[in-house]
Amino acid sequence: MAKAPSQNRERLSQVAYDQIKTMILQKDLTPGQFINESQLQELLELGRTPVREAILALAQDKLVTVHPRKGIEITRPTPKDIHDIFEIRSLLEPMILRQCFSMVDPQWAMDMRALLLQHEDDSAGNSAETAAPLIELDNRFHLELVDTLRNQYATNLMRSIVDYLNLIRVTAWRPARYRASNREHIDILNAILEQDLETSCRLLSDHIHLSYQEAINTMMHTSF
Repeated sequence: MAKAPSQNRERLSQVAYDQIKTMILQKDLTPGQFINESQLQELLELGRTPVREAILALAQDKLVTVHPRKGIEITRPTPKDIHDIFEIRSLLEPMILRQCFSMVDPQWAMDMRALLLQHEDDSAGNSAETAAPLIELDNRFHLELVDTLRNQYATNLMRSIVDYLNLIRVTAWRPARYRASNREHIDILNAILEQDLETSCRLLSDHIHLSYQEAINTMMHTSF
């Protein structure tokens, strides 16, 4: 049976969304750059409707800003954006770890540590593509840790900021930060496996603070 027109449109809109987001996070479309719908239609070889719907969804996720009669601007994170994202993380994540510490599955911690150790010596180059495995692991570590609380609102909040957090990473992190961040995750997991609640929470707080400082410092010295 052929797909209904609405289903086909939704599928094409999702394809457009995924492709544009990938171009943003791999910096094929750079922060502050303006582009229009016609250019995106040509790049993606898709029609007007799926591209327009994808742009509206990306704007809702704050990855682009639509300026009437001017075009579509690829989001350039500001110091205030970075502050706000990391402020909520610094309040949320250590509190969740403290709350659900006894619920953390040791097997999950060992498996996650093994994955991180496989990438311990990885270096991210200037291309966001080379950082993709490290970003994916970073997201997985934090999302799965928050998921341990089994609170749908905490999980939804964390997932809602991941794409914007990735944009901050590819815009305002030095390549060396990926390796340091990976090591910090391993140290947190070691403390969890040693059943050291206070050290685990402290290391997680320190990790979020160091990531914030890196993003802010790099942003201040980055030109677009």
